[in-house]
Amino acid sequence: MDKAKKYAREALLKSKRYAGYQRHFLAAVLNQPEYTLAEADKAVKAFFGKDVK
Repeated sequence: MDKAKKYAREALLKSKRYAGYQRHFLAAVLNQPEYTLAEADKAVKAFFGKDVK
């Protein structure tokens, strides 16, 4: 079984992928210790209402 790589919340908050979002809001949205990129993108899109670039 091949699991998707999980990233620490802090690493995602500091990543270039989410640099276009206000960090305080992003921190509220990403409130679990770890996420896959797909999970994080889904949570961010659900809150902000736009696709992650």
